Amino acid sequence: MPASSEKSQQSVKYPPQPGQGQEAYLAETRSRIGSSIKRAEQAMMAVKSKVLREYDLSVAQYAAMTSLYYVPGQSAAQLARAAAVTPQTMATILARLDAKSLITRVPSEVHSRVNIVTLTDAGEELVVQADEKVRAVERAMSAEFTAQEREQLQDLLDRLIGFLEHKGAYAYERLTR
Repeated sequence: MPASSEKSQQSVKYPPQPGQGQEAYLAETRSRIGSSIKRAEQAMMAVKSKVLREYDLSVAQYAAMTSLYYVPGQSAAQLARAAAVTPQTMATILARLDAKSLITRVPSEVHSRVNIVTLTDAGEELVVQADEKVRAVERAMSAEFTAQEREQLQDLLDRLIGFLEHKGAYAYERLTR
C-alpha cells in the first residue's frame, strides 16, 4: 500500500466520536474513496446540466438520446439501463421527449407490450448540437490531466468498477459475517 494511502487511512480513527465538528466530518468524508467519486460525479453532472439547459434537455434525456443516436430502435428498458435511471423515470423522460417531437415510439413486432424508440430528425439534430457542448466539457476535464494521468485514472476507475461489479458483493458479505 502506498505511504500516502496509509497516511490518509490512519488519519481518521474508527469509530469516530460524535460531535467532532465540521473539520472532522470533512476529514472522514475525504478518507472515503466513494465520497470523492460521488463528489466528482455530482460536480460533472452539474456542469453538464448547465450546458444542456441551452437545449432544454436534462442529463438523463441527453443520455437516452445519445444512446438512441448510436443504437436506434431500443426499448424503454434498454434506454433506462443506458441512462442509469429506473424504468419509471425513463417512462417520464420518453413522454417529455415525445411531447417535444424528438422521438417516435412504435410497438415492437416481437413483443406487443414493448415500444421501440427512435430519434426523429429533429431529435438527431438536437442531440448532435448538444453533444458538441458536452464533449467540450469532457475535453476541459481531460485537459486537467496529462495523457499519462488520464490513462492512469481510466485504468484505476476500470479496476474499481471491475471490483465492484464482480467482487464487491462477495467482499461485503465476507466482511459483515
